[in-house]
Amino acid sequence: MTQIECVVRSGDQVGEVPVWCDRTNLLWWMDVRRPRVQSFDPATGEHKIYETGGRALGSYALRESGGMILAQDDGIYAFDPGVSERVKLFHPEDDLPDNRLNDGRCDRRGRFWLGSMNDKVRQDDGNFWRIGTDLSARKFFDGINIPNGVCFSPDDKTMYFADTPKRMMWAFDFDIDDGVISNRRVFADLTANPGRPDGSIVDAEGFIWNCEFAGKRIVRYAPNGTVDRVVEMPVTNVTCAGFAGPNRDILYVTTAWQGLSEEQKAAEPDAGGLFRMDVGVKGLPEPRFRG
Repeated sequence: MTQIECVVRSGDQVGEVPVWCDRTNLLWWMDVRRPRVQSFDPATGEHKIYETGGRALGSYALRESGGMILAQDDGIYAFDPGVSERVKLFHPEDDLPDNRLNDGRCDRRGRFWLGSMNDKVRQDDGNFWRIGTDLSARKFFDGINIPNGVCFSPDDKTMYFADTPKRMMWAFDFDIDDGVISNRRVFADLTANPGRPDGSIVDAEGFIWNCEFAGKRIVRYAPNGTVDRVVEMPVTNVTCAGFAGPNRDILYVTTAWQGLSEEQKAAEPDAGGLFRMDVGVKGLPEPRFRG
């Protein structure tokens, strides 16, 4: 059985996006509904919180030039935690005030791919965007409810994506040179599962680790979509995972207390905390935004 440890009782309403910074040896993650990024130093146990401002924080990416970019309720921002306040760069959906930006990730050319969602009504109003290093925005598809699980295969030929309420994960052909996706097809159908697909990460072997919100587990999928392994978690809402450490051999996992009853919260005091475990495989370096 995998040994699982809660390393920070951060109490995140919706924790997300654990990312290892190999420049500082810090693990970063965020809270969607209490907009903040947080850092954890595995060597010392130090935990720091940096409020970003705004109504919601959908995702972020470390930036090649330093700091990070934030995908928030009202646009893309530059932010350098502990150094400067956020600065708005632009918003690809200025004409859609009910939408907010959500899950995203950079490809290995430094472009940021992310989805949007209607944050007021649960309907299929979201779009999927590519943010270029020149801060250009191109929309690839729409009809999204809650976008999640954006990640790329090690050979840069496949992109994965999930729509959480639809309980579906898809794969796309990915052309890293031209920065385009095509040939959308079902990767995994979770409609019979109690959990819903949330954040994903691809390991060095090309397998996809998907966290299940309300499912109390992480599922490792083979590249052909078959289930390879299941890791049961001690909390209900499992949101996102990322490989960390100098060798990228420790899996960190974010969680959430949002949606739990008072009885469930009492039974799960670590809900919303940051967890870690050794799963016996290594991850890949997390690409930075080059804009």
